[in-house]
Amino acid sequence: MADPSIWPFSKNFADHYKTFARPHPRDWGLDTQVIMDILLSRQGHVGTLSEKNGQIDLPNHGYQQDGQPHLYFSNPDLYWAAAYPLPRLGQGGFREALEGVWAATTGGPSKGIELKKTVIGKPYQKTYEFAERQLLRNRSQIFGGGADLPPLQHVYMIGDNPESDIRGANSYRSEYGSKWQSILVRTGVYPGGEPAWTPTTIADDVQKGVQWALKTSKWSS
Repeated sequence: MADPSIWPFSKNFADHYKTFARPHPRDWGLDTQVIMDILLSRQGHVGTLSEKNGQIDLPNHGYQQDGQPHLYFSNPDLYWAAAYPLPRLGQGGFREALEGVWAATTGGPSKGIELKKTVIGKPYQKTYEFAERQLLRNRSQIFGGGADLPPLQHVYMIGDNPESDIRGANSYRSEYGSKWQSILVRTGVYPGGEPAWTPTTIADDVQKGVQWALKTSKWSS
């Protein structure tokens, strides 16, 4: 209650918390329990348990082999920057926690059992493909979509997280042939020092990053 930014997902309920003896932030325990119930269920029906679970003659020892819904994670970031002075756990933290509970329940990788899921968001290729398609649509709307419009050559990715933003920009391979350059800013998750993924350049903040991109592109500002 003294500092709601310690768990930023709860800030919209600050007034509601005042009616309770203690804050009630996002309950990862509840989320984990419900997801586990569904993943272990029969045909995705909550309150059931699949008889295929643990059958070693089936793929993945029978786990997630009985019509359960597929599991998606929309963001792999372990940490992200918010109002609190230190980075906060993101959905990547929840994914790691869920993976741990899954392994403890089923035996996990040591028993040849994986948690089947799809992770999207940065740094994955499809996320950057979507971003580039959106850039091309916006560009066409602004400058016209005629055949005389030159191809997109340079894209600048500004981000504060080397493991997601910078890794994604460095690894992305454009089907349109554009060259992506990564700009790491010091105003978020990145604490300084040698980043896990080396950016094209490091800037103090987003404004400085944009100014660097404009100068590099030889745009007049």
